[in-house]
Amino acid sequence: LSVLCMPALCHALLPGALARLHREHGEVGVSVATQDGPLLQEWMAAQRFDLGLTELAEPPPGTRIVPLPAMDEVAVLPAQHPLAAKAVLTPQDFEGQSFISLARDDAYRIQIDAVLAKAQVQRKMLLETLSAVAVCAMVQHGLGVAIVNPLTAHACAGSGDGAGLVVRPLSFSIPFQVHILLPLHLPSSLEVGWLTDCLRSEVQASAERFRPRY
Repeated sequence: LSVLCMPALCHALLPGALARLHREHGEVGVSVATQDGPLLQEWMAAQRFDLGLTELAEPPPGTRIVPLPAMDEVAVLPAQHPLAAKAVLTPQDFEGQSFISLARDDAYRIQIDAVLAKAQVQRKMLLETLSAVAVCAMVQHGLGVAIVNPLTAHACAGSGDGAGLVVRPLSFSIPFQVHILLPLHLPSSLEVGWLTDCLRSEVQASAERFRPRY
């Protein structure tokens, strides 16, 4: 089974889904390649892989798209941060906080900035990076707080070196959704269906874990 995956999803979603696959269906051989942006779309359109994983909602030519359950972005905080005592964070909780952002042209960064600007929240914006994994690492080292996708937050907080990171849901919604890409001109297989089901289950488990409970 050949899988093409965005690097972030290869870290945050695919390993858990593959563990489910092996638990439920035994030892299935899987080859994983990582790629991002236009090259991921080009390689999937060329029918080079059995399954692709992306955040993009538009399927490239020669593929069909299977949306996974939608989730919301979450807050990540240093474990000893005062806000870690709260069960759910509001926009006002970020007032005056050192905030680690994604890159300025990132679609999620744009939405986060819009929500906090509408709430007239002023943050200390000193650090930004392209990678949600890097954001979580900076938060873990006490450099600030952040808002990232729940899959990366879950993976970083649950890893062996994630003890200094806590995750909290938000009172407002920044939607996050992953999509499966399937080639139209390759024969499907049982293994593709199995992995699709495991990916869906993994996302549902993460969504339930970070659902706000008031």
